[in-house]
Amino acid sequence: MTEEEREQELVALAKIDYDAALRTMSGFVTAGGQIRGIGIAAWTVVFGLAVRDESYALAALSFVVVLIFWYADAYHMALYRRGLSRSIQLETLLDEYAARLGIDAEDPRAVNRFRARLESHSFGMHRTLRPIRLRDFGRLTPKVVFRLIYPSVAVTSLVTAVLYIT
Repeated sequence: MTEEEREQELVALAKIDYDAALRTMSGFVTAGGQIRGIGIAAWTVVFGLAVRDESYALAALSFVVVLIFWYADAYHMALYRRGLSRSIQLETLLDEYAARLGIDAEDPRAVNRFRARLESHSFGMHRTLRPIRLRDFGRLTPKVVFRLIYPSVAVTSLVTAVLYIT
């Protein structure tokens, strides 16, 4: 196999890797949206029952429900950010390939740099996805959901639980 053929095969693999990254990110977004919707619906039911029955236990349970869904939603958004980072890496690699075919086609050093980067690329979205760390939860989007809606709902549950404690 010639260097050009090997390069073409590796680029084809990079394109497959990029497609897998996009599909994975789409799954993270879909799952996160579903979790958010189910979480708010579950909280509304439990909180509504707490208010109707003036129940401390149900108000406290509504707080727990918020925490569980907040974490699950945050986890999926952190995974999405990891997937986005992976997609950007692959886009950069494919952009370098486009440059290698165009402006860098006659520059042997640029061609060799690209081939080295392509050959050292780690393929596989799931294999290269690093574990989520606590600091990943600080950069979540959409900010309005994670810094306003979830905290407001949690505080509402806590205040209601305190009001019904007697």
